[in-house]
Amino acid sequence: MLFLLDYLYTSVYAKSIPRNKISYIRSLNEEFIDYVFLGSSRVHNTIDSDVIESITGKKVINLGIQGAKIDDYLLMLKLLNNQKIKVKTVFIQIDYVFNNEGTSMISKSYLMPYIRDSLISSHIKERDLDYYKLKFIPFYRYLVYDYKLGFREFFNSIIGKKPKFNLENGYNPLFGSINTNLKSSLPDYIKKDNKIILEINKFAKELNIEVSYFMAPFCFNTANKDFSSKLKEKIPNLIDYSQLFLEDTYFFNCSHLNDKGAKEFSKRVAFDILKKNQNN
Repeated sequence: MLFLLDYLYTSVYAKSIPRNKISYIRSLNEEFIDYVFLGSSRVHNTIDSDVIESITGKKVINLGIQGAKIDDYLLMLKLLNNQKIKVKTVFIQIDYVFNNEGTSMISKSYLMPYIRDSLISSHIKERDLDYYKLKFIPFYRYLVYDYKLGFREFFNSIIGKKPKFNLENGYNPLFGSINTNLKSSLPDYIKKDNKIILEINKFAKELNIEVSYFMAPFCFNTANKDFSSKLKEKIPNLIDYSQLFLEDTYFFNCSHLNDKGAKEFSKRVAFDILKKNQNN
Protein backbone atom coordinates (compact mmCIF):
# COMPACT_ATOMS: atom_id res chain seq x y z
CA MET A 1 0.00 0.00 0.00
CA LEU A 2 2.76 2.44 0.95
CA PHE A 3 4.65 1.59 -2.25
CA LEU A 4 1.54 2.44 -4.27
CA LEU A 5 0.94 5.71 -2.43
CA ASP A 6 4.57 6.70 -2.87
CA TYR A 7 4.37 5.98 -6.60
CA LEU A 8 1.12 7.92 -7.00
CA TYR A 9 2.25 11.00 -5.08
CA THR A 10 5.64 11.09 -6.77
CA SER A 11 4.13 10.66 -10.24
CA VAL A 12 1.53 13.37 -9.69
CA TYR A 13 4.03 15.90 -8.35
CA ALA A 14 6.42 15.12 -11.22
CA LYS A 15 3.83 15.55 -13.97
CA SER A 16 1.45 18.23 -12.64
CA ILE A 17 1.73 21.96 -13.25
CA PRO A 18 4.22 23.70 -10.93
CA ARG A 19 2.70 24.89 -7.66
CA ASN A 20 5.84 26.11 -5.89
CA LYS A 21 9.11 27.70 -6.93
CA ILE A 22 11.20 24.53 -6.76
CA SER A 23 8.87 22.69 -9.13
CA TYR A 24 8.71 25.82 -11.30
CA ILE A 25 12.50 25.91 -11.70
CA ARG A 26 12.42 22.25 -12.68
CA SER A 27 9.88 23.08 -15.40
CA LEU A 28 12.26 25.56 -17.04
CA ASN A 29 14.89 24.56 -19.57
CA GLU A 30 17.66 26.35 -21.46
CA GLU A 31 16.42 29.89 -20.86
CA PHE A 32 18.13 33.22 -20.21
CA ILE A 33 17.04 35.36 -17.27
CA ASP A 34 18.65 38.74 -16.73
CA TYR A 35 17.83 39.23 -13.07
CA VAL A 36 17.00 36.56 -10.49
CA PHE A 37 15.96 37.59 -6.97
CA LEU A 38 16.59 35.13 -4.14
CA GLY A 39 15.57 35.38 -0.51
CA SER A 40 12.93 34.61 2.06
CA SER A 41 9.45 36.12 2.35
CA ARG A 42 11.26 39.48 2.32
CA VAL A 43 11.72 38.82 -1.40
CA HIS A 44 8.67 36.64 -2.04
CA ASN A 45 6.34 39.40 -0.76
CA THR A 46 8.54 42.33 -1.78
CA ILE A 47 9.91 42.15 -5.33
CA ASP A 48 7.39 42.65 -8.14
CA SER A 49 9.16 41.28 -11.21
CA ASP A 50 6.65 42.90 -13.58
CA VAL A 51 7.49 46.37 -12.23
CA ILE A 52 11.22 45.81 -12.69
CA GLU A 53 10.74 44.32 -16.16
CA SER A 54 8.61 47.28 -17.28
CA ILE A 55 11.34 49.76 -16.24
CA THR A 56 14.49 47.87 -17.25
CA GLY A 57 13.19 45.97 -20.26
CA LYS A 58 14.93 42.87 -18.92
CA LYS A 59 13.63 39.44 -17.93
CA VAL A 60 13.17 39.17 -14.17
CA ILE A 61 11.99 36.47 -11.78
CA ASN A 62 11.35 36.45 -8.05
CA LEU A 63 12.42 33.10 -6.56
CA GLY A 64 12.03 34.09 -2.92
CA ILE A 65 10.58 31.38 -0.66
CA GLN A 66 8.95 31.95 2.69
CA GLY A 67 11.36 31.09 5.50
CA ALA A 68 14.25 30.36 3.14
CA LYS A 69 17.82 30.47 4.46
CA ILE A 70 21.12 31.18 2.74
CA ASP A 71 21.75 27.48 2.13
CA ASP A 72 18.48 27.40 0.18
CA TYR A 73 19.69 30.25 -2.03
CA LEU A 74 22.76 28.22 -2.98
CA LEU A 75 20.57 25.26 -3.91
CA MET A 76 18.33 27.49 -6.06
CA LEU A 77 21.37 28.63 -8.03
CA LYS A 78 22.46 25.02 -8.51
CA LEU A 79 18.96 24.03 -9.65
CA LEU A 80 18.92 26.86 -12.19
CA ASN A 81 22.27 25.71 -13.53
CA ASN A 82 21.03 22.12 -13.60
CA GLN A 83 18.18 23.21 -15.85
CA LYS A 84 20.63 25.08 -18.11
CA ILE A 85 19.21 28.47 -17.12
CA LYS A 86 21.66 31.26 -17.87
CA VAL A 87 21.55 34.15 -15.40
CA LYS A 88 23.19 37.56 -15.76
CA THR A 89 22.78 38.85 -12.20
CA VAL A 90 21.43 37.29 -9.03
CA PHE A 91 20.14 39.66 -6.35
CA ILE A 92 20.23 38.10 -2.88
CA GLN A 93 18.31 39.62 0.04
CA ILE A 94 20.37 39.38 3.18
CA ASP A 95 19.64 40.51 6.74
CA TYR A 96 19.45 38.68 10.08
CA VAL A 97 19.47 35.47 8.03
CA PHE A 98 23.25 35.97 7.89
CA ASN A 99 23.33 34.58 11.44
CA ASN A 100 21.25 31.51 10.58
CA GLU A 101 22.40 28.11 9.42
CA GLY A 102 20.73 25.12 7.82
CA THR A 103 17.91 24.67 5.35
CA SER A 104 14.35 25.84 5.86
CA MET A 105 11.66 23.22 6.42
CA ILE A 106 9.44 24.75 3.73
CA SER A 107 12.17 24.64 1.09
CA LYS A 108 13.09 21.11 2.10
CA SER A 109 9.48 19.96 1.81
CA TYR A 110 9.37 21.18 -1.80
CA LEU A 111 12.38 18.97 -2.59
CA MET A 112 10.91 15.70 -1.34
CA PRO A 113 9.06 14.56 -4.50
CA TYR A 114 12.37 14.86 -6.38
CA ILE A 115 14.64 13.12 -3.87
CA ARG A 116 15.80 10.68 -6.57
CA ASP A 117 17.20 13.55 -8.62
CA SER A 118 21.00 13.39 -8.16
CA LEU A 119 21.49 17.06 -7.25
CA ILE A 120 18.59 17.16 -4.81
CA SER A 121 19.47 13.76 -3.36
CA SER A 122 23.03 14.90 -2.70
CA HIS A 123 21.82 18.15 -1.13
CA ILE A 124 19.48 16.35 1.28
CA LYS A 125 22.02 13.63 2.09
CA GLU A 126 24.56 16.22 3.27
CA ARG A 127 22.04 17.99 5.49
CA ASP A 128 19.48 15.53 6.85
CA LEU A 129 20.20 12.67 9.24
CA ASP A 130 16.98 11.01 8.07
CA TYR A 131 18.14 10.94 4.45
CA TYR A 132 18.03 7.16 4.05
CA LYS A 133 14.59 6.95 5.64
CA LEU A 134 13.31 9.77 3.43
CA LYS A 135 14.67 8.22 0.25
CA PHE A 136 14.14 4.51 0.78
CA ILE A 137 11.15 4.02 3.10
CA PRO A 138 8.05 4.20 0.88
CA PHE A 139 5.86 7.26 1.49
CA TYR A 140 7.88 8.25 4.58
CA ARG A 141 8.85 11.66 3.18
CA TYR A 142 5.23 12.49 2.40
CA LEU A 143 4.20 11.64 5.96
CA VAL A 144 7.00 13.75 7.45
CA TYR A 145 6.13 16.73 5.26
CA ASP A 146 2.40 16.18 5.24
CA TYR A 147 1.75 19.85 6.05
CA LYS A 148 3.08 20.78 2.58
CA LEU A 149 2.77 17.55 0.58
CA GLY A 150 -0.32 15.94 2.08
CA PHE A 151 -3.63 14.98 0.48
CA ARG A 152 -4.80 18.55 -0.06
CA GLU A 153 -1.71 19.45 -2.08
CA PHE A 154 -1.87 16.08 -3.85
CA PHE A 155 -5.49 16.72 -4.85
CA ASN A 156 -4.80 20.30 -5.96
CA SER A 157 -1.98 18.97 -8.13
CA ILE A 158 -4.24 16.33 -9.68
CA ILE A 159 -6.88 18.88 -10.68
CA GLY A 160 -4.24 21.32 -11.95
CA LYS A 161 -5.09 24.08 -9.52
CA LYS A 162 -2.76 27.04 -9.94
CA PRO A 163 -1.02 28.63 -6.94
CA LYS A 164 -2.32 31.89 -5.48
CA PHE A 165 0.40 33.92 -7.19
CA ASN A 166 1.90 33.93 -10.67
CA LEU A 167 5.04 31.79 -10.65
CA GLU A 168 6.38 33.50 -13.77
CA ASN A 169 6.58 36.69 -11.70
CA GLY A 170 7.08 35.08 -8.28
CA TYR A 171 5.69 38.02 -6.32
CA ASN A 172 3.02 37.33 -3.71
CA PRO A 173 1.54 40.65 -2.50
CA LEU A 174 0.46 41.52 1.03
CA PHE A 175 -2.26 44.11 1.47
CA GLY A 176 -2.89 46.68 4.17
CA SER A 177 -1.23 46.46 7.56
CA ILE A 178 -1.71 44.02 10.44
CA ASN A 179 -1.62 46.79 13.06
CA THR A 180 -0.98 50.51 13.56
CA ASN A 181 1.97 50.21 15.94
CA LEU A 182 4.70 48.56 13.91
CA LYS A 183 7.95 47.63 15.60
CA SER A 184 10.64 45.00 15.30
CA SER A 185 14.22 44.26 16.27
CA LEU A 186 17.34 43.19 14.43
CA PRO A 187 20.02 41.09 16.16
CA ASP A 188 22.43 42.89 18.48
CA TYR A 189 25.32 40.76 17.22
CA ILE A 190 26.59 39.33 13.95
CA LYS A 191 28.45 36.10 13.21
CA LYS A 192 32.10 36.19 12.29
CA ASP A 193 31.34 34.83 8.83
CA ASN A 194 28.92 32.79 6.77
CA LYS A 195 30.56 30.00 4.80
CA ILE A 196 27.55 29.50 2.52
CA ILE A 197 27.89 33.06 1.21
CA LEU A 198 31.46 32.24 0.25
CA GLU A 199 30.17 29.14 -1.57
CA ILE A 200 27.56 31.23 -3.38
CA ASN A 201 30.19 33.74 -4.50
CA LYS A 202 32.48 30.96 -5.72
CA PHE A 203 29.70 29.10 -7.54
CA ALA A 204 28.43 32.28 -9.20
CA LYS A 205 31.93 33.28 -10.28
CA GLU A 206 32.44 29.90 -11.94
CA LEU A 207 29.26 30.51 -13.96
CA ASN A 208 30.08 34.16 -14.67
CA ILE A 209 27.03 35.34 -12.70
CA GLU A 210 27.19 38.71 -10.99
CA VAL A 211 26.03 38.61 -7.36
CA SER A 212 24.42 41.66 -5.79
CA TYR A 213 23.44 41.55 -2.10
CA PHE A 214 20.78 43.87 -0.75
CA MET A 215 18.87 44.46 2.47
CA ALA A 216 15.14 45.09 2.03
CA PRO A 217 13.31 47.76 4.07
CA PHE A 218 12.35 47.49 7.72
CA CYS A 219 9.89 49.84 9.39
CA PHE A 220 11.21 52.97 11.11
CA ASN A 221 10.60 51.61 14.61
CA THR A 222 13.21 48.86 14.34
CA ALA A 223 15.70 48.30 17.15
CA ASN A 224 19.41 47.63 16.53
CA LYS A 225 19.44 49.37 13.17
CA ASP A 226 23.23 49.35 13.27
CA PHE A 227 23.05 45.66 12.31
CA SER A 228 23.03 46.80 8.68
CA SER A 229 26.39 48.54 9.21
CA LYS A 230 27.80 45.38 10.78
CA LEU A 231 26.47 43.38 7.83
CA LYS A 232 28.08 45.75 5.36
CA GLU A 233 31.44 45.09 7.01
CA LYS A 234 30.93 41.41 6.18
CA ILE A 235 29.52 42.07 2.70
CA PRO A 236 31.12 45.30 1.38
CA ASN A 237 28.98 45.44 -1.78
CA LEU A 238 25.72 45.23 0.22
CA ILE A 239 23.06 47.68 -0.95
CA ASP A 240 21.30 48.87 2.19
CA TYR A 241 17.62 49.71 1.68
CA SER A 242 16.74 48.90 5.30
CA GLN A 243 15.66 52.48 6.13
CA LEU A 244 14.32 53.44 2.71
CA PHE A 245 10.76 54.05 3.94
CA LEU A 246 10.03 56.03 7.09
CA GLU A 247 6.23 55.81 6.88
CA ASP A 248 4.37 52.75 8.20
CA THR A 249 1.83 53.05 5.38
CA TYR A 250 4.26 51.13 3.17
CA PHE A 251 4.42 48.14 5.52
CA PHE A 252 2.27 45.08 6.15
CA ASN A 253 4.30 44.43 9.28
CA CYS A 254 7.65 45.77 10.41
CA SER A 255 9.71 43.43 8.24
CA HIS A 256 7.43 43.07 5.21
CA LEU A 257 6.21 45.69 2.78
CA ASN A 258 2.59 45.72 1.69
CA ASP A 259 1.67 45.85 -2.00
CA LYS A 260 1.98 49.63 -2.09
CA GLY A 261 5.43 49.52 -0.51
CA ALA A 262 6.58 46.55 -2.60
CA LYS A 263 5.73 48.30 -5.85
CA GLU A 264 7.54 51.47 -4.77
CA PHE A 265 10.53 49.45 -3.63
CA SER A 266 10.60 47.47 -6.88
CA LYS A 267 10.64 50.77 -8.78
CA ARG A 268 13.59 51.98 -6.71
CA VAL A 269 15.49 48.73 -7.32
CA ALA A 270 14.78 48.94 -11.05
CA PHE A 271 16.02 52.52 -11.34
CA ASP A 272 19.14 51.63 -9.34
CA ILE A 273 19.78 48.80 -11.81
CA LEU A 274 19.45 51.23 -14.72
CA LYS A 275 21.77 53.71 -13.02
CA LYS A 276 24.39 51.05 -12.40
CA ASN A 277 24.20 49.82 -16.00
CA GLN A 278 24.65 53.36 -17.30
CA ASN A 279 27.76 53.84 -15.18
CA ASN A 280 29.36 50.57 -16.33
